[in-house]
Amino acid sequence: MASLPIHWIVARAYAQATEEEERVVQALGAAVSGGVGSRDTLEGQFGNPVVVLRRRIERSEDLRSTWERWRGAGLLATLKDDLEERLDDDGVLHFRVDKQSAFGGTLAPARGADPIDIQVKLKAYPAKAEEVRRVARALLAEAD
Repeated sequence: MASLPIHWIVARAYAQATEEEERVVQALGAAVSGGVGSRDTLEGQFGNPVVVLRRRIERSEDLRSTWERWRGAGLLATLKDDLEERLDDDGVLHFRVDKQSAFGGTLAPARGADPIDIQVKLKAYPAKAEEVRRVARALLAEAD
């Protein structure tokens, strides 16, 4: 595909009080390329600080680089089986990447409770559910 049919990608990870925030930033950087980062601090159930780290990418170069990284890691091929469940009504594809693996430089689907959450906003015209599904299937078909 000459241009990816993607508006933006947002990745989000939580840095718990027991984690080194810089390591979570590194894991987030391994999952997505470039973009603009943000940081929010929340309070956990027991008063512990929880940092929410986000990275949003919109530039076509960053989108392409991130998509190719996911494809090369085989991550996209794992999304095909349950694609319908991963798409929401707003045309956003949802999946999770294992945060510990990402810190180690490997991208793998999340199996645990502490992932990097990924949202991919797809371009589909008209923006109807069937068209979004068609775009998602076509995009993932090229992931092989």
